[in-house]
Amino acid sequence: MITLNNEIRAILLASLMVLSVLAIPGAVSAAHTNRGGDAGQFNPGVGGPSDVVVSTDKPIVFRGEDGIDLVDENGTPVDPGNLVGVAGDAEGQPLEEPIPQDQALGQYTLNGQSTGAGVTVQQPRVTDLELLNERGADVADSSVPEDEVLLVRGEYNFETAEDLDINVFDENGNEITGDVLTTSDELSEQQLAELTGPYATNPQQVGNPAQRGTGTEIVYLQGLGQFNETQIGNESVDAGYWALDLSDQDAGTYTITVEGWDNLDFGPASRTATIQLTTDTDVTMDLERDEAVRGQYVPFTIRGSTAGATHFVAIEDDDFRNNVVDERVFRDVEDTVDRGTFDTDDDGTAEFAWAQVVIDEDTGLGLGQIDSAYLDDTNVDVNVFEEGLTLDDVAASIGDPEDDDSVRVIEGVLSIDEPAGSYIAGQEVDVRGTAQQGISDVALYARDQGDWELLDIDENGDLDEGDLIPVDADGEWEERDVRLSVATDIFAIPGRYRFGVIEAEDARGDDGQLRETLTTSEFSAGSSEQTSILVTEPGLGPGAAEGDVNAPIEAPQQIDVQRPQIFKSYNGQVATDDGTVDVLGTAPGQDDVLLVMVDTRGRVATEQVTVDDDDVFEEDDVPLITADGRPLNEGNIQAVVYAVGRDSVAGDGIIPGETSADIAAVENYVQRFSGTGLTQQQVLEIFNDETVDEAGSDDLFIRDSFRYTDGATSIETVKPVGAAGTGINPVAPGDEMLISGITNRKPDDNTIAIDVTEGPSANEFASPSTDEWNFTGRWSVTMQVPEDAEPGSYTLEADDGDNTDIVVFEVGNQTAEPAGPAATVSFANQTSDGSSVVVESASLPDGGFVVVHDASLLDGNVVGSAVGVSEYLEAGNASNVTVTFEEPVSESGTYIAMPHRDTNGNQSYDFVATNGSDDGPYTADGAAVTDDAVVTVGNETTATPEPGTPTPTQSGMPALALLVGLLTTAVVALYRRD
Repeated sequence: MITLNNEIRAILLASLMVLSVLAIPGAVSAAHTNRGGDAGQFNPGVGGPSDVVVSTDKPIVFRGEDGIDLVDENGTPVDPGNLVGVAGDAEGQPLEEPIPQDQALGQYTLNGQSTGAGVTVQQPRVTDLELLNERGADVADSSVPEDEVLLVRGEYNFETAEDLDINVFDENGNEITGDVLTTSDELSEQQLAELTGPYATNPQQVGNPAQRGTGTEIVYLQGLGQFNETQIGNESVDAGYWALDLSDQDAGTYTITVEGWDNLDFGPASRTATIQLTTDTDVTMDLERDEAVRGQYVPFTIRGSTAGATHFVAIEDDDFRNNVVDERVFRDVEDTVDRGTFDTDDDGTAEFAWAQVVIDEDTGLGLGQIDSAYLDDTNVDVNVFEEGLTLDDVAASIGDPEDDDSVRVIEGVLSIDEPAGSYIAGQEVDVRGTAQQGISDVALYARDQGDWELLDIDENGDLDEGDLIPVDADGEWEERDVRLSVATDIFAIPGRYRFGVIEAEDARGDDGQLRETLTTSEFSAGSSEQTSILVTEPGLGPGAAEGDVNAPIEAPQQIDVQRPQIFKSYNGQVATDDGTVDVLGTAPGQDDVLLVMVDTRGRVATEQVTVDDDDVFEEDDVPLITADGRPLNEGNIQAVVYAVGRDSVAGDGIIPGETSADIAAVENYVQRFSGTGLTQQQVLEIFNDETVDEAGSDDLFIRDSFRYTDGATSIETVKPVGAAGTGINPVAPGDEMLISGITNRKPDDNTIAIDVTEGPSANEFASPSTDEWNFTGRWSVTMQVPEDAEPGSYTLEADDGDNTDIVVFEVGNQTAEPAGPAATVSFANQTSDGSSVVVESASLPDGGFVVVHDASLLDGNVVGSAVGVSEYLEAGNASNVTVTFEEPVSESGTYIAMPHRDTNGNQSYDFVATNGSDDGPYTADGAAVTDDAVVTVGNETTATPEPGTPTPTQSGMPALALLVGLLTTAVVALYRRD
C-alpha cells in the first residue's frame, strides 16, 4: 500500500519532470534504467521513478542516496531496516534510508545470508576529471590560451543513481558556468574522437546539458538521464561531457568542479581541477620550490606562452660556485631542447648559462629542471625571456627578462654514524651516515696533523671516482666491509685522528677531478662533517655464548689465563669419546686465526678459522688429530690461538722454509715439528720464536689448556630437593629427589639419561634426562619418588651414551629428625672502607658461610646481589666474622647478612656458581635467616639513633623487615627449586 508521503513525493517528482521538460526547449523523455529487475524503473536525471528491486542480483545503491524506494520483484515495498549486512564492516548492521554517507560498505540481504535477496552499498565516486584541449590532451591544472575550447570529461560510478553537475568559478569565486558552456559544434576533431558511449553517436548532447533542478537553481547535467531510450540503445554511460569556451573571460585561474547533482555531491563523489587562462603577453616563470639543498633538482614551468614557441632561460655567473658557469646547471630533460654557456665579451669566460625550452603543444607549458649542484649557496635568479630572441638578444637584455623567479640554495648537511669513535687497525667496518636531500655522492678523508687525505675506499691503490660513496633515496650513504687501515696509512698506526665526509662536488678541483688532499679551510668550506677516531691495536679474546662461565682475559697476549677461555672444555676436560673441541672467541682486526694444539708428546693439531664480520670466530668440532691423521695423546693439551696482528705478517715477516709469512705459512711451519721427538714445551718455544717473540713482532697469542681424557659421567649426589648434604642420601615415597653429578662430555652432542634400573618399584620411576650443563661439567635432574614406592634399595644409572655410572640409594619411610639448634646472625650498623664488613655474630649448626648481599636483593636479585662471603666457618658460634667484598664498594646503604650451609661438603661457597643449586641458606619458618645493617662507606657518617629508636630489625621498620622476609623466602625457593 502506498503511503501518503510516497504519494506526495511521486506527485512532486512528476511535476518537476514536467517543469523540466517544459523549461528546456528540445528536451525529450529521459531514458530509464532497471535497478535490480523489471519492477525497478529509475531515472537518474531530475524526477522520475526511483524504485530499486531487492533481488539476488543485489543492485547497487550508494552512500548518501535519498528518495529511493526499495521493492521486491512484485513491486511490494521493502522496509530498509529488514536488510542486514552479511560481511566485512557491514556484518550485522541494518540498512538505513536515506542511506547515510558513512553506511558500512557491502551486501545487505533480507535473510542475513550472502545468497539471499538484497542490495549492495558502494561509495559514490567521480573517478576522473579531464580538461581536454583541442588536441585531445588533458590540460587540467595547467595553462591554456584564452581562445582554447575545452572538453570536460567526468568519469563516475553512480550513473544509475544520479547525473553529473558542473560548476565553473572564476578566481574571484563567481560562478560563470552558464556563461562559458558552449555547443559541440565548437569542438575539434580530436575532442570529438574522445567522446564515448551515446555521446559518440549523439555529440549534440554535449551542448545540451541544462535541466531545471530543485526549483531554486539551474543545474547543468550530463549523464544517463539526458538521453532518451532511442539515443541510449544498448550503450552504457560512464562519463559526462561539457564544452567550455573561455574566450570572453579575463586571464586568471578558473576552477571546474564535477559532482553528483543532488545527494551525491560529497567526498569522492566530487572532483575539482583548475586551469590558468593566459594571454600571449603573460609569460611567467615558476620554480617548484623556494629553497633547495645544493644538489637537489629544482623543476621550473613556463606558462602563458603559445604552443610550439621557444624561450631562453638563463642563470648568470655570480650565482655559480666560484663564478664558474656550467651548462649542466640545466638538465637535458622534459621540454629542454638545447643548452650551453655564453661568453658575452669574448674574454674566454662565460657570463651566463642558458637553456632553450619549447612550449608543449598538448599542455601549453614549458617544463625543465635546474641542477643546483653547480650553484652557490645564495639566492639564485632564474630568468625567462620572450619568444623569438637570439642569444645575442638575451645577452643584451640579461637584466630585463620577461619574468624571473628565485630559489635559495643552501649547503647540504652531512652526518657520520659509523665508525663511532674508535677503530681497530686491520678491522673491516661499515662506514655510513646521512646526507640531506640533494647530495648525490660523498667522499671520505682522514687527517693527522696536516691536510685532509682522500681514502682509497675500494682499496685498489688508485684515488679516483671509484672511491666515492653514493647517497641513496633515503638520504643515507654507506660502504660495507671497509678496511680503513688499508684505505689510508693514517689509520694503520694507533693514535687519535680526524675522520671526515664531504660532498663530492666540494672535493673537486677546477678540472673536475677529486683532489687527493684538501686543506683544512677547503674541507670546512664545503658541505662536510668530521669526527674524532681513536685507532687501537687489534686483539684476541674469548667469545660470549649463553651459559658460558669463561673467566675474563686481562691482556691480549696473556698466557696461562684462567680456563676455560676459547677452547671449550667441561670440568677442565675434553672427552676422547667426542674427539673434538669447540672454539669461540673474538679477533677484531683479523681475517683469520690459527688454532694450535700440542699434546705431551709434542704432536701438533692445527686448524685455520675465519673471523666473521662481527669480529667473532667460532668453530665446532675441531678435530684433535695431527696433519698425518694421528690422534693427539691423552693428557694435558696446550692450546694456542694465534693471529698475525696489525702488520698482517708473522713475526718479522720471514718464516724459515716458507715463501710467505701469512697465517698459512705459520701453520705449515709448526706442523713440521709434530711427532719429531720434541717435547710439548719445545714445540711451543719454537713456535713462539718465529712469531710472538720475534723482534718487532705485533703478533697476537693466547694460550689455553685442557685435559684430553676418556669420557666420563658420574653421579655425585642423590638427596631430597632442599635437603642439606652431599653424597647418596635416603629418600622417602613422594619426595622429589635431586640427582647431580659431573661429566666431561659436550652438551651439544650428548644427553645424560637417568634410569632406576633395579628395586621393588623400579618400573614406577620416571626416566628424566638432560643435555644442559655449563663448563663446570655439573649436571642435575630431578625425579619424583612415587607415592606408593616400596621401601628398599634401588639402583640408579646415569648414561651419556658411551659411559655409565651406577649408585644404590634407599627409599624408606623417614621420620622427622629432632630439631637442632637454630641458625642466627647479627649484623650491626657500621662504617667500612669499602673492602669488607664485620658481622657481629653468627651461629651455624652445621657449619658454612656468612654471605652479605647488597640492596638489590630487595629488588628480587637473589643471586647477583651477593657481594661478599666469609671464609668457611666450622659448625657452632662465631663472632666478629669478616666478610670481604668481591669488589670494593663505594656506596653507603643497607646490606643484608645471610648464613649459608655447605651442602656439598667441599668448604667452598657454590651458591652463585650453581645458580642456587648448592649451598643454600639456613632457614627458619620457611624463610632464610637474615639480619640487615646500614653500612657507611668512607668518611660518611651515620647518625646515632636516639634511645628507643627502632633499629632495622625491630618493629620500627616493619615494611623493610617484611620485604627482606619475602625476598629471602625467594632465596629458599630458588635453592629448593634447583
